[in-house]
Amino acid sequence: MFANDIALTIIVTTLLILLLIAGVVITIIMANRRHVRQEMEMVRMKVDYEKELRVVENEVQEQVLTNVARDLHDNIGQLLTLIRIQLEQEKLDDETLAVKLQPVDSTLNDTIDQVRLLSHSLNTEYLEGKSLMYAIDKEVDRVTKLNRLTVHWKHDNADDVLSNGDRIMLFRIFQEIVSNCLKYSGAKNLYIELLTAEKLQLRVADDGVGFDLEKTIEEGKGSGLQNMLKRTRLVEMELDIRSTPGNGTIFTLSQQ
Repeated sequence: MFANDIALTIIVTTLLILLLIAGVVITIIMANRRHVRQEMEMVRMKVDYEKELRVVENEVQEQVLTNVARDLHDNIGQLLTLIRIQLEQEKLDDETLAVKLQPVDSTLNDTIDQVRLLSHSLNTEYLEGKSLMYAIDKEVDRVTKLNRLTVHWKHDNADDVLSNGDRIMLFRIFQEIVSNCLKYSGAKNLYIELLTAEKLQLRVADDGVGFDLEKTIEEGKGSGLQNMLKRTRLVEMELDIRSTPGNGTIFTLSQQ
């Protein structure tokens, strides 16, 4: 009888110890889960904060660009138009000046045209409600008239389904790509292709000097590239950059 009591005591004690261990394990697991959830919530809050910050930064940048565009159109554009009127008056007063002033007149007309196109491409209000294809088409027109390189522009003639904010941000990324090409690549040809019928894809390639992508980023010279990548993530898209020295550069923007 005494032996049975001892055995029963041992069994009960063992069960209690096992229950205690199980309770401790469960408590640890639940605490870890809470910790993981808290960390995930902190990460989500950080991502949301960074996204909101990028949106605010972008809104400020767009407002600055819009102000610059208005100044170009209202002030510089009007001054250039006034100069053209004065030139026309000079030619009327002295017909012999017509031939001499022809090159100046031609350059002035090109300048007025460039200011108008640049004003439109910078003005957010001008781009609102327009398709990405329309905005790129106007930018292609502007770049072509610079006579710096040959632009090869293809699209599937389909309307995109982007929000107005995402469309403008993608267009700014495109502008930065083209601007870098004009400044640094030394390219003779620029190839632009936009597909929007299914998943949106924008491909911009040049036959310029290219660059070492990893080295550029490591040396801290790729701030423009980092800015493009941040903007791309903000619109939930992917940006693939392929470039090697001597072989040009290919930028591919695509929906995830």
